[in-house]
Amino acid sequence: MSKIFELYGYRLDSWNEEASANREKAWCPFMDAECDGGGNRYLSALDISKNPKLEKYFPGKKLVQSGVCSLRLRDFEQPWIVCPRRLLSLKGKHANYQTHVREQLVKYSNLEHGKLYRAWAEVKMKVETTYDDDEAKSFDYTFDYVIAGSTRKKLSAIADLIGKGIRATQKIAEDNQYTLASRNGELWGDDFPSDPIFIV
Repeated sequence: MSKIFELYGYRLDSWNEEASANREKAWCPFMDAECDGGGNRYLSALDISKNPKLEKYFPGKKLVQSGVCSLRLRDFEQPWIVCPRRLLSLKGKHANYQTHVREQLVKYSNLEHGKLYRAWAEVKMKVETTYDDDEAKSFDYTFDYVIAGSTRKKLSAIADLIGKGIRATQKIAEDNQYTLASRNGELWGDDFPSDPIFIV
């Protein structure tokens, strides 16, 4: 049976005061923010009101993610990373312990140094297709990260791509912090996703 190996970024076999202080904040050291359960494990959240014995471990918290980073199946075996943030975080400061993972990402994806890329975490893709014989196929998955290049594109072309009007497209772009610029009386998106696209 598997056992928790790392909790809130700290190994249980070398737990100390620093680890306890970090746990009290339910802090993820890999993304330098409160643990979000890896972004896709919402059911693992602990409701402190339903578990009053946990109040002393999480003072002032009402709901916390379980904070499990990795598990070990057997003693003296390599642990398994179960949280995508433990494996790779593209948020916050870049810690030294994930340098190797980032180097491998650059190596295998052929990302160019100095080029602008955008990254999205927890990208949900759900596609359903029905064939002539009424057989339905579906794909429902959440990718840890999608990384894409960036290019300029007319807002009108973006609207055509996503099947929305210009105003709706402009609102979506602004809500998602894309850079819009007016050129010759027409709006352009300066950082629209483009090739290459990588799924992590």
